[in-house]
Amino acid sequence: MDKALRIYAWFLLVVTVLPAIARLAKPRELAHILLVRYQNPKRRKRARVGGIIYLGLSLCAVPVLLRAQMHQERWLIMAVLVGAVSALEFLLNSRLFDEEALTRQNRLFGGVYLAIAIAVALLLFTR
Repeated sequence: MDKALRIYAWFLLVVTVLPAIARLAKPRELAHILLVRYQNPKRRKRARVGGIIYLGLSLCAVPVLLRAQMHQERWLIMAVLVGAVSALEFLLNSRLFDEEALTRQNRLFGGVYLAIAIAVALLLFTR
C-alpha cells in the first residue's frame, strides 16, 4: 500500500474509533443532544434527505469498487461501508423521537463502528 493510501487508512481508522467511543461511552448524553438538534423539523428533514442520498451513493459505489482493477486498494470498500453506516445512522436518527430508543441505537451503532474500526486496523496492520 503506498503512502497516501496508508495515510487515508489511518484517517479511516480514526473516524471509526472516535464515533465508536462517543456512542459507547456516553450513549444517553448523545441521545439527548440528538433530540435537541432534531426538534427543528427542517434539520430533521435535511438529515433524512441527506442520509438517503449518502446511502444511495455509498450503495452505488460498492459494485464499482468490487470490479476495480486495483486489487491492493480493495480495502476502500471499508471506506464506502463507513459512509453507508453513517448515512443509515443519520436516516434512523431523524426518525426517532424517544431518548431511550436513541440511546439503544447509539449503543448499536457504537458497536458497528467499533467492529469496522477493528476490521480497518486489521487491514492496516496486516499489509
